[in-house]
Amino acid sequence: MPLIAHIRMPEGGVLRCRMPEGKGAEGLALGDFCLCELDCGQDIGRIVKVEELSPDAAEPAFIVLRKRTAEDEEKARANADLALKAQQSFQLSLRYEKTPVKVLHSRFSLDRARLFLRYSAAVAVDLRRFISQIQRDYKTQVDLWQVGVRDEAALAGCTGICGRVACCCAWQRQCPNLNTRMAREQDVTLNPITANGRCGRLKCCFAFEHEQYREAGQNLPGVGSIVRCTQEQKDVSGTVVARDMMRGRLIVRTREGQMLKLLKDKVTLVHAARPDDHAKGESHEDSVGEWAEP
Repeated sequence: MPLIAHIRMPEGGVLRCRMPEGKGAEGLALGDFCLCELDCGQDIGRIVKVEELSPDAAEPAFIVLRKRTAEDEEKARANADLALKAQQSFQLSLRYEKTPVKVLHSRFSLDRARLFLRYSAAVAVDLRRFISQIQRDYKTQVDLWQVGVRDEAALAGCTGICGRVACCCAWQRQCPNLNTRMAREQDVTLNPITANGRCGRLKCCFAFEHEQYREAGQNLPGVGSIVRCTQEQKDVSGTVVARDMMRGRLIVRTREGQMLKLLKDKVTLVHAARPDDHAKGESHEDSVGEWAEP
């Protein structure tokens, strides 16, 4: 059965390539950098997954040639220096552009058949008119893309509020569909400090953890509900002001102002909180992180 490798490219995309057979496959393992034959020529990527090709699936057009060598690394370093010069030339040609443009990423393929340029701007701008000079100077084809705020954070690199490398910089290849209901169901206040990631948009964590929080919070009284409990052999009533859904705990403020941390099994619901009217709707983000109403 033919083997298929998933190759992560420097721009973040993952391509499916056929693994070589015979001697070409020797030394190739998960995590290795390898030379691939792509539609844009030869380029280097990293193996992130290897699997057998299913009988009903078509073979990918791209091929893994061999493992990266020392000569390939030396050539890649020379290409990086040349790509920096091309980026500076491109940035210089944009000096009279009305909309501020920031060039985020520049890279040549290993055989210099293609130059990859990624840029960001506050509004959509078409900069294709500026690439003809670069193509003539460097005798290459230019792959020019404008990226959104999420892709900008992934290309620049950042850490999340958890202290680890952000998911978009480490393993995440596509932004999940996000909406404000996910944050509300996790009892997260919708303000930029608590709800937004480093890119300034809703945290991708909300999509990853949404199902767990939704299941954990189904049997918990909502914030604002009136509950009754027994404390020191006395019936005490209070209002739920916060929830720890994963531990099944409630923080209840009594009429006397006392704050109690109680397990859900220790309280009785008296009056459920009214659903927040604005929580009935959802605000969505599109693929580049811009807000849009459903």
